[in-house]
Amino acid sequence: MDKQLKVLAVDDPAVYVYVDDRYSFLKKFTKETGVKIYFDIVKWVDYYSTLMKSFQDYKYDIVMIAGHLWISDFVEKGNLLELSGDFKLGYDYEDIIPSIRQEIEYNEKKYLLPSFCDGHILLYRKSEIKENIADEISIDELIKIVENNADKQKSTFVLKAHPSEIFLDFLPYLRNEGIDAFDKKGKPLFNNQKGYIALEKYINMKKYCPKNVGEFGNEKVLNTIQKDKCKLGVTWSGQVGKITSDQCVNPEDIGFASLETSWNTTWSFGINHLCQDQLLAERFLQFITTKEVDKVVGTYCGNPTRRSSFEQGKEKYRWYLVVQNMLERSKSLPHLPFTGQLIDITTKEIVKAFKHKISPQEALRNATSIIEGRLLNAKL
Repeated sequence: MDKQLKVLAVDDPAVYVYVDDRYSFLKKFTKETGVKIYFDIVKWVDYYSTLMKSFQDYKYDIVMIAGHLWISDFVEKGNLLELSGDFKLGYDYEDIIPSIRQEIEYNEKKYLLPSFCDGHILLYRKSEIKENIADEISIDELIKIVENNADKQKSTFVLKAHPSEIFLDFLPYLRNEGIDAFDKKGKPLFNNQKGYIALEKYINMKKYCPKNVGEFGNEKVLNTIQKDKCKLGVTWSGQVGKITSDQCVNPEDIGFASLETSWNTTWSFGINHLCQDQLLAERFLQFITTKEVDKVVGTYCGNPTRRSSFEQGKEKYRWYLVVQNMLERSKSLPHLPFTGQLIDITTKEIVKAFKHKISPQEALRNATSIIEGRLLNAKL
């Protein structure tokens, strides 16, 4: 039987680099090793459930992990194998952005190697905005710009308000008020006046967006910005390359800025504890995250993970300096073994408020009550 490795990957622009015949990365690895690589690309809304099943019954050797969001949970539960750290000559692990290295390690041990980043980046149409926007702006400055450029004929702004995205889309608004979502033990920090104000500000932006913005996830936000159907939008840095590709309407008119309170996660490759050949899997991970591949990832999706890629591409790719600045300043959520559950509980209440079924105050009070009850009873 021919040797093979099976990879579970999230449906995001960067992932298509690996399977694109123009680059033939998988074919190159197969030619060098005789090992066939199979990529199974799953949409974000179905990804987590598919990932969890992969830890129960063998189907994938390698899985993609949303960095600090999941690493502590999966390591503590034994779902991921520790990497040997025996990186071949020329890999240059130290070339990976320092903040990314911190995210792919846990308890000073390596478990992941980076693919691309998703951090908050503002894209805007320079010809349609009255102000000169700085490379870094606050949420309050963004709100003023949106209000000042409101247009009845065209959507001014776009939120990523789909239930699968809304918590992280809201997070910069929360941090703008000087608070975060959770402390180091998982206790909510938003059940107060600052939290209520943050959620009110977020929901208020809805009136400047398309009417069905509550359905907007990655793809709809990407298309709205790319097809010039809004003046401004906050999206993920891992989509910027695709947004500004050949399909973009007047790409040179798009400007870029990071948010003062941007959040980022690094989508990375890890080895499933059920992997059939760990050494072979590690060899592939080192191959698919080399400098050569990382440069192409940055070109393709918009967000490389190595300093050398940013340095070599900053003259050609106008957003690189903004993205690199975001990566250096972005703040992770606490490393918790139940972050996903905290986000899920909070999301359900935020969505109710966004749909005006309950008030922002009720939403954040409810989320706090549910989380604290489960923490107290150790049910998380």
